[in-house]
Amino acid sequence: MRISLSLGGNAAASLRQEGEAMIAAAAGGVADATASLEQTLRRQVVAAGLGQPLANTWRSQLYPPTATKAAGSVWTTAPLIIQGFDEGPTIIARNGSRWLAIPTANVPPRSWGSKAPGGHPRRLMTPVEVEAAFNRDLSMVQPPGRSVAYLIMDQLVAARSGRGFQQATSRRLAQGRSAQPVLMFVLVPQVTLAKRLDIVGAVAAVEADFPALIEAHYRETI
Repeated sequence: MRISLSLGGNAAASLRQEGEAMIAAAAGGVADATASLEQTLRRQVVAAGLGQPLANTWRSQLYPPTATKAAGSVWTTAPLIIQGFDEGPTIIARNGSRWLAIPTANVPPRSWGSKAPGGHPRRLMTPVEVEAAFNRDLSMVQPPGRSVAYLIMDQLVAARSGRGFQQATSRRLAQGRSAQPVLMFVLVPQVTLAKRLDIVGAVAAVEADFPALIEAHYRETI
């Protein structure tokens, strides 16, 4: 005896519609979760005081959904910086150097201006670049008994704009501006970055909300 079963008519159409609704709901949930994670990570960076340009390095992408998969991804174009503030690592001097040079607010950017193309902050000059820019040597001062030192540039005058410093030329001194030593770098043997981001926590929060996001989209179709 052979028994044949088939599904047709309205029942088959209903199952097809149900399947399409589930696929659409899954795709909608993935889109919401992807956008939510990107915005959460951007807000974390801003709340940590790391600035909007770094926050904007978080990007997202959705992939075309198929009958079996809906996917999205979130990444940063500044992974090393983000990783540093997420993990709080200890950074030590490399290449045989004893010191790490931490720039002060007096160090000019490598290229003048507030922003580089793409909205990223310009990198500050290194000690070698500062010496080349001012055509003067930096002087190292180390207080006795302390594991910290300072790199100072002598004979500079404050710029008339109030931003930065310039060489103390005869003309500038004649304008009444006084030559002064300027602290450029603080030297330390190592530095530990404070953990200021929580990427794992942000991902976990979105994962917890994911089923509800899919359900919300599914309910819109019924």
